[in-house]
Amino acid sequence: MVMQKAALILLSLFTSLTTIAQAPKEKTLLWQVSGKGITKPSYLFGTIHLMCSGELKMPEMVKEKFNSTSELYLEIDMDDPNMMTEMMAGMQMKDSSTLEKLMGNKFEKANSIFTTSTGMPLKMLNTAKPMLVMSMIYPSLLGCTPVSWESVFQTMAKEKTIEVKGLEKLQDQIDVFEKIPYKVQSDMLVKTLLNIDSAKIEFHEMLDVYKKKDIDKMNILTNKQENFGEYTDILLSDRNHNWIPVIGEEAKKRPTFFAFGAGHLGGENGVINLLRKAGFTVKPIFYE
Repeated sequence: MVMQKAALILLSLFTSLTTIAQAPKEKTLLWQVSGKGITKPSYLFGTIHLMCSGELKMPEMVKEKFNSTSELYLEIDMDDPNMMTEMMAGMQMKDSSTLEKLMGNKFEKANSIFTTSTGMPLKMLNTAKPMLVMSMIYPSLLGCTPVSWESVFQTMAKEKTIEVKGLEKLQDQIDVFEKIPYKVQSDMLVKTLLNIDSAKIEFHEMLDVYKKKDIDKMNILTNKQENFGEYTDILLSDRNHNWIPVIGEEAKKRPTFFAFGAGHLGGENGVINLLRKAGFTVKPIFYE
C-alpha cells in the first residue's frame, strides 16, 4: 500500500491515414480505439492522479467498457514488486547538489512552508530531486482525503483477474527528472512553495476542468502548470509519442483498457491525435 501511494504521488506530477487528424475538442474522458488491424475495440480513459475520495464515482459506461477488455495499462505497472526499490534509488540527485545549495537564501522560507504543508521538514529530503519533492505537496493542495483512478482501476483488474501493465517503466519516469537541470526543478519548487495559495487555486482549477471532461482545456492547463518552458515536451509530448506504438500493438493483440493522465489525451501532440495520425480510428464515448 505504501508503495502504491508513493507511485500515485509521483504520477501526480507526469482515423485513417488519408484523414487530416485534428486535436479533439469533444468533452469526454472515454475514447474508443479501433481500425488498423484491431479486431475488438480498446479504450482510452483520462484520469487525474489525485482527487477527493467522495468525488470519485465510477460511471456505468466506463465500467461497461472496462469489463469488455482483457488487460489494463496504466502509466506504470503499479503491481511491480520492484517499484519501491527503484523509486528509493531514483529519488536522490546524482551529484553533490542539495536543495539547500540550490535554493540559497530562499531555503528556510521554503522549508517552513513545506513542513507546514506536508508535516515533514524539507531538510530531511535535502538530496532528493526537486520535482519528486514537489509531488509530495499535491495532497495538501487537495485539502481532503485523496484517492486516485489508478487505484480504483487496479482493484477492478484484480477482481476481474486481468493483468496490469505499464505504458512506461518507473525508471523511464525517473529518467525524465535527469533531463531537466536540478536548478530548474528547484526554482519551480520554490515558486510553488512561496506561492502556495496560488498553487491551490490552480490545482482546483485543474480539478474543475477535469470534472467537466474538457480534455482540450486540461491539456492547456497541464502545459501551463508544468511551466518548464523548453522542457515541457520532455514531460508531456515526448512521452505521448513513446506510448503510441505500445497502445497500437497491444490493442491489436487484445482488447485493452488504457488509463492515464487526462492531460495526455488532448492537444496536437496528445495521444488521441497521435493515434489518429498513426492511422487508428479514435472516437469519443459520451457518458453522464
